[in-house]
Amino acid sequence: MTFYSLDYLVHQNNITNKVYLTLLIVTFIAVGIGLIASFRHRFNMRYRDLTIIAFLAFLFFAGLTYNNLQNTQTQNSQQNEMAAFAKGYAKDQKAKKSELSFNSTTLQDGMIAKEGNKFYQITLSKDQKSYSRTQVYLINAKAEVAK
Repeated sequence: MTFYSLDYLVHQNNITNKVYLTLLIVTFIAVGIGLIASFRHRFNMRYRDLTIIAFLAFLFFAGLTYNNLQNTQTQNSQQNEMAAFAKGYAKDQKAKKSELSFNSTTLQDGMIAKEGNKFYQITLSKDQKSYSRTQVYLINAKAEVAK
């Protein structure tokens, strides 16, 4: 079972957005270069064809980037909720931040908190404004902690 440390929850970032934005910028530049080349060489059709291909690639990556950004925005808000919960949990339970980790990157009912060598199941209220915890014992106690 993988657990995520408090530092990981606070500082996680999404690299796929950066890759999609980079590809989008590269194809946009390719479209610009293709347009300039096709205006200079009006009678040479290969520049026009390459410009059309670059433009279609730009539209494809623009669609992927838009879709990914929408999904990431929702995921980031959930991860920010989890980071705020983890900070509050550490303060409420007076747990050492270095020894605290959770088995989820988003706030959800039934997640497990690892405090040192002890494990606690977190039960959230329906409005997710309060929680209760009960000590649990894992069958497979191998816990990897992502820092």
